[in-house]
Amino acid sequence: MVDESRIPQTVSYDLLQAQFQGLNLAEAQGVLVALLYSTSFDHFKDWLQELDHIRFDESPLNEEILQILYDKTLDEMNSTEFNLRLLIAEEDDLKARVQGFIRWCHGFSYGFGLSSELYGRLDEDGKDFIRYIVEFSSLDTEEVLESLGNEEDKLALEELVEFVRVGALMIYFHLKDQPKVH
Repeated sequence: MVDESRIPQTVSYDLLQAQFQGLNLAEAQGVLVALLYSTSFDHFKDWLQELDHIRFDESPLNEEILQILYDKTLDEMNSTEFNLRLLIAEEDDLKARVQGFIRWCHGFSYGFGLSSELYGRLDEDGKDFIRYIVEFSSLDTEEVLESLGNEEDKLALEELVEFVRVGALMIYFHLKDQPKVH
């Protein structure tokens, strides 16, 4: 058991990512959020299995830290405060933030696709959201960076991040309120 009192409440994205050289944490969290929509009885185990598919090397994963990330993400998803924090780079590293946003969307698309029956349970707004996520996941980092010429454009990026964050929560609550089919 991890003594969570020894874990800082805020950890920088860079520090956390450094613990997982073979895994993009933004993508991993995107997969996790989508998997939490499913009717699985063991989301953590399912997530660990899927992480093996998206890893880019065979470095061992620190399951203890992944369990903490899982618990934290689940708590944020279940919070009535809408406080899900997307696991992407801080705003001062624009390139890493854009890459993280795209990778988060890619992971979410991948994870959502694992439970194809979920799409049919969405309303039109939810289906539109999924289509946007798929589009975002196919963006090219360099093209996005070239289009971010001024502060207004950078603000638009933050609005997209917020759109994805809130949309992911809205779908979660929408699906959570529906009867589960096993």
